[in-house]
Amino acid sequence: MVIRRATPDDSGAIARIHVRAWQVAYPGIVPEAFLGSLSVGDREASWRTILEESKSETYAADEGHEITGWINVGRSRDPDAASTTGEVWAIYVAPEHWGRGVGRALWNRGESWLEVSGFLDVTLWVLKDNERALGFYESVGFALDAGQKKEIELGGARLLEIRLRRRLPVARRAP
Repeated sequence: MVIRRATPDDSGAIARIHVRAWQVAYPGIVPEAFLGSLSVGDREASWRTILEESKSETYAADEGHEITGWINVGRSRDPDAASTTGEVWAIYVAPEHWGRGVGRALWNRGESWLEVSGFLDVTLWVLKDNERALGFYESVGFALDAGQKKEIELGGARLLEIRLRRRLPVARRAP
């Protein structure tokens, strides 16, 4: 497996993983109608724009010329964030590759970029009921950012997201 910077040409593979991971991970959490309405074409267009604009960093796990997952990291978008706070904007692995180390390899690459970029800590938002994701994030050192939660609306349902936080090591800081 090679973890490499994603390019606009990867937008289709990224979109397919994005949609498939939602449809497999979120039944019982997100309304079925919403999950069924997710469009790879719409996501592909969005990802092409994201990858062309370069407001964040996206890395892809490439296994034999097949993208099996991706991570998107950047400066925190939260209004209360310090300038030294980074964010995992998203991380998804193709469901058939869950539990095989792809997510951990992607996190390691994202963490490295955040450290070298000078961030001191990193946050992410996750649906409170997404136990699989919570277990993964806890396994790589994230913990609940006490009191930090928000309600979002998806497909007519009100869902609770919680913020997790992790300090970053200082060993790989840029000079």
